[in-house]
Amino acid sequence: MNYWWVSHGRNYESAINDGTLWSCPGPDGESASDRELLKDMRKGDVVFNYFGPYVRAVSVVLEKWQPSPRPPGFEKQVGESDEGWLVRTHPLAQNLQLHRERAADITAVGEPGPFNAAGKPQQRYVSALSAEEGQELLAEAGVTAPQSSATSLRGLPGSAWGTDEPDKKTLTTIRLEQAYLRKNLLRGRLTAPCSICGEQYPARLLIAGHIKPRTASNDDERMDFEGNAMLTCALGCDALYEWGYVVVGPDGRIHAGQPAETPRIAAAVEALVGRICTAFDEQTTAAFAENKRLMLEPQP
Repeated sequence: MNYWWVSHGRNYESAINDGTLWSCPGPDGESASDRELLKDMRKGDVVFNYFGPYVRAVSVVLEKWQPSPRPPGFEKQVGESDEGWLVRTHPLAQNLQLHRERAADITAVGEPGPFNAAGKPQQRYVSALSAEEGQELLAEAGVTAPQSSATSLRGLPGSAWGTDEPDKKTLTTIRLEQAYLRKNLLRGRLTAPCSICGEQYPARLLIAGHIKPRTASNDDERMDFEGNAMLTCALGCDALYEWGYVVVGPDGRIHAGQPAETPRIAAAVEALVGRICTAFDEQTTAAFAENKRLMLEPQP
């Protein structure tokens, strides 16, 4: 997976709505190096969509480039061709407000990055980012790739899931919490262990979730990364914990929780039972106990 920064002009809305990145040779018929970078994008790459002064969306590349005429909404400069290169994308998250000043703090200045030495955006359409820069920008934006999307809570704290989608204000709040928790739990690491299974995973496959349900936590507890948060993997542990199939006992060990409805779930739970939860300590004891109570005791 590679990470890219794309600086949009007035075509931002068309590009996001239609899921397109497009460019062509310059007015002199020669291709600028930043435009040619579209040809280096591959399926699964992550794109930070910038339209000043914010990164307003994060997208994932669906397929490598293909020759294409100019799409609707892409303004033509004098002397430009109408034939160019198209990359199709899908938005993971929209309506973000990651300010360029914070982005400039994270990314390297000068070539090939998106900012100059003064922290101002360069006149470049596409800029390549390092894995470290991409991961930190994702954390700041509160986006987990490639699991999250604009219409799903996948990749956000599992305890935020429910039968109804939250309104825009709530979803924004969740993203801010996710960014804060991920930043403090990962501490700049590109890989880290899942607190439940103990396996090491890349940061993009780890979810920063609350130990006890978000709805049962007050505002301070929702931001308490030391006492009410842990990293769980998106390969199963996050869902098993959030839905109460596994709980953590007062000994720090993982116990079976809600009855498993299928043999596959039962096997997944059995593989975890008896393990020590690495997030269990004096500070998290109360949150784990409250989560267990909420998951297993009959509720009115």
